[in-house]
Amino acid sequence: MKIEKASFWPNWFFLTLPPKQRAKIEPKLLLKLSRANRYLWRALNIYDDFLDQEGQSAQLPLANGYYRRFLEIYYRLNLPAAFYHVFKDTMDDLDAANRQEVQKNCLLIKNGRLTLPHKIPRFTNLVDLSRKSLPLGLGAIALLYQIRPEITKIEITMTLNFFRYALAAKQLADDARDWFDDLNGGRITAANALVLRAAKKYQLPLDLNRQPEISYLLFAQEASKEITANLDSLCRQTKRAAVKIHFQPDCRLLTEILGPLETGLAEVDKFRSHWLKKSKIML
Repeated sequence: MKIEKASFWPNWFFLTLPPKQRAKIEPKLLLKLSRANRYLWRALNIYDDFLDQEGQSAQLPLANGYYRRFLEIYYRLNLPAAFYHVFKDTMDDLDAANRQEVQKNCLLIKNGRLTLPHKIPRFTNLVDLSRKSLPLGLGAIALLYQIRPEITKIEITMTLNFFRYALAAKQLADDARDWFDDLNGGRITAANALVLRAAKKYQLPLDLNRQPEISYLLFAQEASKEITANLDSLCRQTKRAAVKIHFQPDCRLLTEILGPLETGLAEVDKFRSHWLKKSKIML
């Protein structure tokens, strides 16, 4: 099985630390944190399939097994109590975010024709997009507590903020890539909500089977520009957060996370230009 990049995040964070601090970290700890991230990444991806109503029942025991291994690794680290308060708060927020997703209304679709909801979510705080994946940043926090058990809450918050912005940007980029598939699946995301709002604004019907080009044009003309601006803003916030915790601009953790996202910005612009030129539909 392919080793996901998130597995390397604790190691790449470790490389951002000063040599004297790195000397306090045992290689075994890095291996454990790497495995924990790998297990959590796999569990979260399977759980997301269920939240999207696409999960396969045979995969659920596998996800539960990954999740248990993730928890087991952290509970055996014997880190200061303050770390486990951060751990609990982060996991509780993950659970709350999943509950909210289960409770939210899905789009009504019949034979490809979409019924616009009365209220369309606005996703005003895009940093909230990180809530379901922020535990992937706990490896960095574990390293900081291992190095200096008396580390302050402000320092922990600054490090978590880096992951909040980075993971929010990653989620928005994923939503932008999958916006049409999510519409077809009846899911409202931070990307396709803009398409829904534009359709309501112009009173346009959305038939995803017979007239998908209407959705494409709305994405190109109305949604893509705002998505690009939001994604660019989150990337800049990530870089500012990285500076605050003394990352070098070319550090592996930063470039591995932001590199694909900045490439995604160019892809959204390319899609926008293509459909604005191709389509003759006038809104």
